[in-house]
Amino acid sequence: MLQSKVSQRLTMFLGTAALALSLGGAAQAQQIYRDPATRVAHVIGFEDGSLVGRQDLFHGKAYQPFPRGKYAHEDRGYHREYGDKFAYEQEYANGYRAGYMRAFRR
Repeated sequence: MLQSKVSQRLTMFLGTAALALSLGGAAQAQQIYRDPATRVAHVIGFEDGSLVGRQDLFHGKAYQPFPRGKYAHEDRGYHREYGDKFAYEQEYANGYRAGYMRAFRR
């Protein structure tokens, strides 16, 4: 049973990492990541920031590129297998700001 859970998490991680690697963007492509977990954090943060940025723009809200509300914890998508949670949170926040900025300024 434990092996099954580990296998599921590994499969999910690899799938997410593959998705992350397939996403483009000049700024994203130029950035070097320490490991796949930080890449995953950046992509998840970027997606969340893009969503909130589009919503804020649509509703005429002020520019606020920092994670807030349900995204404030900056650990969405984190799994213990990813290692350092602080590094994950930092990269999530970087991705969130980049996604927010891109979506809000279009």
